[in-house]
Parts: sequence; structure tokens; C-alpha cells
Amino acid sequence: MTVAEQSRPGTSADAVDGVTPRFVAEPASGAACAAVLAAASATRQATVLRGGGTKIEWARPVDVIDLVVSTAGLSDLLVHRDGDLTATVGSGVPLSRLNTTLAARGQWLPVDSAFAATTVGGMLATNDSGPLRHRFGTPRDLLIGITLALADGRLVKAGGTVVKNVAGYDLGKLVTGSYGALAAIVDATFKLLPLPHASATLRAVYTDPSALAADARALASGQFEPLAFDVRAAAAPDGPRWTLFVRFASSPASVPAQLDAARTLLHGEITALREGIETRAWADQVALPWNGDGAVLRWSWLPARLPEVLAFVTALGDGCEAVFTGRVVTGAGLVRLTGPDAAVAAALARARVPASPVGHVVVLRASRALRAQVDVWGAAPSAPAIALKRALDPAGILNAGRGPI
Repeated sequence: MTVAEQSRPGTSADAVDGVTPRFVAEPASGAACAAVLAAASATRQATVLRGGGTKIEWARPVDVIDLVVSTAGLSDLLVHRDGDLTATVGSGVPLSRLNTTLAARGQWLPVDSAFAATTVGGMLATNDSGPLRHRFGTPRDLLIGITLALADGRLVKAGGTVVKNVAGYDLGKLVTGSYGALAAIVDATFKLLPLPHASATLRAVYTDPSALAADARALASGQFEPLAFDVRAAAAPDGPRWTLFVRFASSPASVPAQLDAARTLLHGEITALREGIETRAWADQVALPWNGDGAVLRWSWLPARLPEVLAFVTALGDGCEAVFTGRVVTGAGLVRLTGPDAAVAAALARARVPASPVGHVVVLRASRALRAQVDVWGAAPSAPAIALKRALDPAGILNAGRGPI
């Protein structure tokens, strides 16, 4: 069958980054998804995979998109093995709906996203994560099995349905973070965690970033097991403020003890957050980089260089306002830069010089004009990455040349 026979004409409502696709396919099974991709490869149709569309503009801009393949039809929770703490779920299932379902059994997939409509497939394709990364890692670390539709029409599986499995090549880790450039995710199997019985957070606000960095170092080297350990830098009416968040979630007896011990190491303006106030504080921390206008960059750093990173964020305010959130121990975070495109481009250039304290700088959100002027992805793909792209997508149709491979 041709692409036209398996799809419908695209409309302005289907536009990707301002470009209306010629066709839109909405396969309801993995086999149908593979058949669509095979037809697209045969005629070299520039193809974009779409889940909830929350991160669809995380890419370099292009002028032509022939086909959008939606995962909306792959939206079933296939199997929840609550006794084994695993679940297999269709790639089109929203993360929020998955966790609501799992919570009825006292379990969760510990991934926090800023986007309410993000799907399991989109979460994996971008390796989206937030503060929970401190304890649980990224989606790549929670994935134990996957089904993929390849560009040549094959449907392949890797991994398994139990935590300790060694079945097949680790294709799940390969496609996680590939932005849909290697294959379409049909379904995924995850290891789950029990929901914690108690939780509380210490928030410490500082006027001196070096004091925050010293306290963060003291906490990181102590005998603590936080669920999340985050930093924020943002402007306030009376000057910049730096905030440290440390969250403990465990048994009702353990949480107060860790909270009290951690409090003795902090020197900022300290507040203990519990229940609804705590939930709102962390939701705000996750959403902060995306609130309002401005470009959003993702970068990483060596955790020992946190003092330099905080100073660097302050210096980025030259011509644009910077808001920064990040994971203290894992050295990963987001910065929102609000200002003219020229000022944002200059800040991006400063972040990418070899002497910068940050690395792996990627432009996630920005105006189409700015993304056309700068290198969105930074470093060019490696030779092995290019070889994998050619092996899995020989016609080069997937992600329509938008990157990163």
C-alpha cells in the first residue's frame, strides 16, 4: 500500500513547527505503523513521528514535511504486572494517565515532565526528565523492554518483561533520546516503584550563590538519601535569588529524621514544605523554565563546578534575563533566556566556548528564526551514530532532517 492509502491529507491543525504535512497517518497497531514507515521509505517521504506534540518543535526548522505519523492510536495500557512491579504500555499513552492508573495499585513510574500531555513515546524519544532524576535516573534507566517499528517495515522487540532480563540487544537505550530519528516506538516496558508513604522538602533561599554551593556540597557528601535535590536561580524584585530544594520521601519515621539532620547543614532562609504546598513547589520547579516566553537551553556540567555554573548564569543576564533550574548531583538542567534573538544567540555562543563551565548545550525551545540562525544540537553526530542512522533508516526519512542524527 502507498502512503496515501494509509493516511489522510494534512491540515493546518496538523502543522509541525509551522509546516503543514502532506499526509497524516494514525496507525492503530505496531504492524500498521511499520507498514506506513515502509511505504514512506519506498518513496522517500520526509517523516515526523508525533505523540502528544508537546516537544514537536525541539528540532532544527525545515520547510517540507511529507508525512506525520501519530501514535494516538497506540494508547492502551497493555499489561500491568503489579506483583512484579513492571508495566507494558503503548507509546501513545499520556504519562499522567499511566501514573493515575498505576497509583490505584500503590505504584508509579517516577518520571516528572513539565508537559501534561506528554506521551510515553515522546518521553522516551526525548529522554525527558526532571527532579526525580536524582534518585531514579532518566526514562532510559527505567526502561526494560521495547517494541519498535523500523523504517523497512519490520516490527522488532528487545528486552523483556522482568527487571532482570538479558534478552536481545539494548535497542531501548539506543532509541531513547533519539528524537524519532531511528525508529518509531510502539510500546515500552518499564520497571515501576512503590509510591512513598511520606514526603517532605526543605527549601533554602540564598542571596549569595557561593553559600548555596557550599551547603549543596555538604548535603551531597552527607549520609542522606533524597528523592530530589535541585537548585534554582531567578530574579526577584529586590535582586537575584538562589534556591536549594531537597526532598525526602520514605517511611513516616525516616522522613522527619532526615529533614532535621539536613536542616542543620543549611544556612539560607529555610522553609519546610509538606503535603499540598510541597507538591505545588515541585510542580513549579519543573514548569519554571517553560513558563512565559524565551528560549530554553538544556546543558550539563560537572557537579563539582556548581559554583562556576551559578556565576555563569548570573553573567548570562547581559542583554537577556536568565532563569535556571537543575539537578545538583547529576549536573543537568535547563536555562530560560528571555530577550532579543541576538542577545540569546550571544549567550548561547558563550555557553559553548571551551572555557565555559557547562557542556552539551542544546537549544530545545526558541523562535523559528533563531533556530534557523544557530546550531540547535551543538556537536555534530559521531561516526557510530551516523552508521546507526544509515542502518536503521537507510532512506533517511525519519525526523525529516530535523536532527539530531
